[in-house]
Amino acid sequence: MPLRSGDRLLLSPFDEAALELGLKIRDARPDVELSAIVAGGSEGEKLARSICALRVADVSTLALPDAWDQAATAQRLAQAAHGADLILIGREFGDCDDGLVPPMLAAILGLPFFGRAQVVQAEPDVRLMREAGSHEEWLTVDRPLVVSATNDRRNRLRKPLMKNVMQARQARIAHRDARPVAATGLQLAGSAALAGMRSITDCRMIEGDVQEQAHALAALLRGERV
Repeated sequence: MPLRSGDRLLLSPFDEAALELGLKIRDARPDVELSAIVAGGSEGEKLARSICALRVADVSTLALPDAWDQAATAQRLAQAAHGADLILIGREFGDCDDGLVPPMLAAILGLPFFGRAQVVQAEPDVRLMREAGSHEEWLTVDRPLVVSATNDRRNRLRKPLMKNVMQARQARIAHRDARPVAATGLQLAGSAALAGMRSITDCRMIEGDVQEQAHALAALLRGERV
């Protein structure tokens, strides 16, 4: 699920991880057809072009008018991803810390679910790994599957080549309209800014060597002006 930064939409770290896992599979298996769906409707077109720059030819945006409703989000994703052999999605897509949308998506599609994937090996078979305590759990992908990805130093999203960035500016981005989904019985009564929001904290860099920094920090802790 894209995150908002000012007037821009950005991929969450988990969705970046899911995309990188897909790119690794594509790199190792040229016969793989990789598609990407960006939530956010036409507003997500700029973000979609950044994914095109990673040589993903089939990129589209999907409107999610009821993004607050996890069941409705999962249903609309199921419509868009129906028929895919492997669905990779950030583990907190669409609901921040809840992490419910990916398993709900799997249930709607009637597919098995593998959560918190961190690493992929694509040869000779596609295998996914997640860490569970002090152990690694490996799964061979031998049937259609929904996989949620978590961020890991081994699946950081790569940077695109500049020539591909330029080509992506001319790429065709399809916009998928939100189709009606089964009613969940939920209605959003309203939303409001959170009362008691934390105020912006004034941050500063302390200059100098270690001793000078220690003296300055001590002075700040005593409430002195530095």
